[in-house]
Amino acid sequence: SDYHVSMYVADLAGTFERAASLGLIFVNPRFKRKASTLDEAIDQCMFRVLDIVDPQNPSDGPILKLEHEIRSAVTKDGKPYKSCPFDT
Repeated sequence: SDYHVSMYVADLAGTFERAASLGLIFVNPRFKRKASTLDEAIDQCMFRVLDIVDPQNPSDGPILKLEHEIRSAVTKDGKPYKSCPFDT
């Protein structure tokens, strides 16, 4: 798809680990910034998921298929991420 949603999180590492445990990490080859591991996600300040699932029942399959770019609210050195619209 040509569309995706971006969201900012305060705990990028924890969010990545939860998504990874559900098998949701997605690498879109259209973009130069790629994150398939936690280290890459921290370095890039982002990762992507494609499938949205119920975390209580992930075996039920995707509720929604829409690419989400999950961005850190802060950079890896703790400074506010430049495009984050929220106070950190």
